Amino acid sequence: MHMYTKEETIIIVGIDDLKKHKEETGEEYLDYVDDNVVVARNMEKLPYSNQMIRLNLFIIVVCIEGKIQLNINGKEYRLQEGEIFVCLPTMIMSNVLLSPQHKVSLIGFSIKFLQQTVKRGKATEKAMHYLYRNPVFAKVSDGKTKDSHNFNLYYQLIMDKISNSSYLYRQEILGCLFSALFHEMLESIQKHSDDTEKASMEINRNKHIFRNFMEELTSDGGKHRSVSYYADKLCYSAKYISAAIKEVSGRTPTEWINDYAIEQIKHQLEHSDKAIKEIAEMFNFPNQSFFGRYVKTHLGMPPAHYRTYSNNKEQLDV
Repeated sequence: MHMYTKEETIIIVGIDDLKKHKEETGEEYLDYVDDNVVVARNMEKLPYSNQMIRLNLFIIVVCIEGKIQLNINGKEYRLQEGEIFVCLPTMIMSNVLLSPQHKVSLIGFSIKFLQQTVKRGKATEKAMHYLYRNPVFAKVSDGKTKDSHNFNLYYQLIMDKISNSSYLYRQEILGCLFSALFHEMLESIQKHSDDTEKASMEINRNKHIFRNFMEELTSDGGKHRSVSYYADKLCYSAKYISAAIKEVSGRTPTEWINDYAIEQIKHQLEHSDKAIKEIAEMFNFPNQSFFGRYVKTHLGMPPAHYRTYSNNKEQLDV
């Protein structure tokens, strides 16, 4: 992560700066700008994009085509088609790189607009905190999120009103659309935040289950080899703990159980003088025949053969 130094200049940019730049240069890089909102369909000609800036705006960018790479608060992000990027007024943006023929939908809201439009509360603060840590919404498998689809619907309505100045209540309609779009995004951000929180809780729960499972497994010593036995001990269904353990460890509980049991059985065969029948009873096998088949399945040979093999190997090593 890049750490900013005192020598690096951070330019603060607000809507007034964008309006002034447009008036001075005459460049048509903005589709719409007033005292509170700015709308654009590409980022190529946006001023200050090659510098380190802090926008005094709440910016929503949807990548329609191509790719965008940029640095936010010292961390690099890449946007692809269908992904949404949100930049809070407190964020520092730099190193913006755009692929050829990129297309975006961009809307920026002034701090004044936010103060007049958005009701402050715990939900809003939670959404802003989430955005600060997760400014890019990952796309889903079909390449387009519901979020970007909703955004584009509003954007098309807004562009229609912008392009037609004959509407008697044009400014009022635009104001309502801007407000509706912003609150739609807040709703979506809140859902993303809740989903992320639930996923985090699920991961922590799964780790807790895996840790308890391993404790039960080692204390049992290989005497019980069914998933249902450990599920009952942990007060979950066998299906639930199987999914949780697989998620955390990449292995099924059956694999863990058999590996641990076989290690304990090998130890007894290699280092004890107990008869095969005694060892079978020690590990709760119903009879010696069952024990023999279990050992052969996992070690490739019957218990007696394995004992002879391990003893001979030990003598050769000496």
